Parts: sequence; structure tokens; C-alpha cells
Amino acid sequence: MSRPAFRITPLAVAALSAGILALPSAGGAATTTTCKLTASKARSLGPTYVADTQGRPRFRVRATTCANGVLVIKSFHACRLKKGKEGRCTTRVRGYSCTDRRPSSLKLPGVSFEGDVTCSRGDARVIHHYQQNL
Repeated sequence: MSRPAFRITPLAVAALSAGILALPSAGGAATTTTCKLTASKARSLGPTYVADTQGRPRFRVRATTCANGVLVIKSFHACRLKKGKEGRCTTRVRGYSCTDRRPSSLKLPGVSFEGDVTCSRGDARVIHHYQQNL
């Protein structure tokens, strides 16, 4: 009777199984979620209003919740408004680093301006558009 060339022990099976289960999944990319706001909520987050670029009261998040997104937006604008209505936030808010882009085509000097903000923390993103009346 011939003997098998190798023998898999229960310990080896357990080790292999644990290794396979510990691998990150290839489909782990976070999806972007659109978070809707009521009109009154969109006006209560700091600037004149928060909306998407089409003027609808909403914003987007990735790898975080809409509730956390609201907190980040509110904190960002509180930081920005400490330096006046045209101020900029240069510190982290709730652990997020934010960039505020204000296209010159969306500025009415002395009247209002608009900005696009992306706040990031690792894979998490909070993305919103706002208008600030002066």
C-alpha cells in the first residue's frame, strides 16, 4: 500500500482558513451616498444654504453616514465663519481636512459667493456646495 505524498493536518487547515478569511475583499470600494436635506435644514448649517450644484438641498458622503456629514458641514462652516463671512477654515474639523474651492465665476462682489467643499478623513468624504450671502 502506498502512502500519500503529504498529509494535511487539522492545524494546517485551520491556519489556511484563517489566512483566507483575513484577506481584504477586492470589492471593498465605498459607494457615494446622496443625503437629502429639508429646506430649513439646508439653511441652518452655517452658510446661507447648502445644496448640490443644481440647487437641490442635498450633499454627498462616502465611507461615513449622512448624520456625520451634517456634523462635519456644520463644524466646517462654524470654523469658516469665525473669520467673517468670507473667511476660510484652515484647521481640521472633527478629524476631517477640508478644501474650499470658490470659482470666480460664482462670485458676485459684495453680494454673495459659492463654494465647493470636500472634507476628507482616510477614505471618508463629505462633499457639499454652498452659497454665502454677504
